[in-house]
This record gives sequence, C-alpha cells and structure tokens, in this order.
Amino acid sequence: MIRKSSGFKQVLGAALVAAAAMAAPAHAEVIGFEGGYGAVGGTEVYTEGNYNVGFYANVADGGEGSLVGQFINSVDSDCDSSSMACPVSHAGTYYGALNDSYIDIWSDTIAAFSIKSFDAAFIGGSPVLGSYPSTPALLRLQGILGNGSYLTQDFALDGATANGFGFGHFETTGTFANTEFVEVLAFGLVCDASGSCSGFNSDRAQFGIDNINAVPEPGTFAMLGLGLMGLAGARRRNRRSGKQS
Repeated sequence: MIRKSSGFKQVLGAALVAAAAMAAPAHAEVIGFEGGYGAVGGTEVYTEGNYNVGFYANVADGGEGSLVGQFINSVDSDCDSSSMACPVSHAGTYYGALNDSYIDIWSDTIAAFSIKSFDAAFIGGSPVLGSYPSTPALLRLQGILGNGSYLTQDFALDGATANGFGFGHFETTGTFANTEFVEVLAFGLVCDASGSCSGFNSDRAQFGIDNINAVPEPGTFAMLGLGLMGLAGARRRNRRSGKQS
C-alpha cells in the first residue's frame, strides 16, 4: 500500500485548528469524489479533507500501472454504456471500482474513525440488463482495528430497473457502525441466480461508490489540540527564559 506522508506544516496546521475547536464534538466528513477525474491506476491515492482513498487490484503489487477504476460523472456520460451497465440518475462525480478492484480508506491526521453511511451501485460488465439476478452483488466493508483484527458488514446492491442500475443509500449498523477503525476496505462480491456471492475471481464484482460519511474517533482532535497547546506553552516558557538570561 502506498500512503502519503504528512509534512510537519500540515500536521501543525491541523493541530492549530483542532486546538481552537477542542471542545467541539466529532465532526463527520463526506468523501464525495468531486475532485476526481478520469481513469485511475492501481496504487493511486485520492485525498479529500482528512481522508485518503487508495485504489488497488487484489494482486501483490496492488495493480500498479494497470486500470483499476474511474472517476465517473453521470452528466458527462463518462461510463462506457456500450460495454457496461452503468449506474443511472446520480448527480455529480462518483468512483467506479472496476475489474474486482477495491478501495482502502485511511487518515494521516485522525487516529481512528467510523463509517456511518455511503451511496453505492452495481456496475455491470454487460449492457444486457436481463442477464443479472435480482441481487447482482454485495458490497463488503472491512474495517481494520489498530490491533490488526477486523469486522465486516455486507450490503446488497440494488438490482436493475428498466432504466438500469441505480444508486442506493446504505447505513452501517450495530457493532460495525459504532467501532472506530484505522482503515476501512470496500470491495464487491458478485452474485449468481442462486444467491451465492464471491469476490476477486471473475472481474465482475464492480461497483460505484460515493458520499462516504466518515466520523473521527471522539477526542482525536481534542488530544491533538492539548498536545499542541503543551508544545506552545513550552515554547513560551523557553522564550521567557531566554529573555531573562
């Protein structure tokens, strides 16, 4: 996995903001992909707010240099509807994970976070809508904790209508919704007519995802702010000592 490192100035700037809002409750951020454009290669990273989203193929090198996805704007018809069943009637830009690829979400500035909700749709590998079962795929979230253990939760993506596949809104529930993770993976499991679903074996577990609602661990920014204020206090004391000597 390739992750961007935060420079000292970025961390200091984030900490200054955190110190000013130290008493505020945890603030949710929505990863909306509006800054993304065009085809995406394996191991590329998209950053929005405090979160990074990496794009990978399920191979040893993460698919570096190969196509794993695309930022798609429904208005501009970026999805190739001649060869795929593209999601319809979705405003703005979303990320399309293609060819059994997956996404990885993490933060350089937040110790842990939870995922509360997201929008998602199936992307079919054929434009023939009648060729898909009523539940074409599951989207699985896999949240990884700091100790290396993980939790998963599956979401059934909507089947095709007469117009095509549409985005649905999904909310995490139970233990998964209330657990803070250090990173969260999202990948597809393609389903057959019998309801059996599997992933990473067909290049057909494709999905679009958007509006990922991430909430930081309570107290993350407060602790960062306290640390910064302690550092600032030490610097003030050092300056006073220097003037007196």
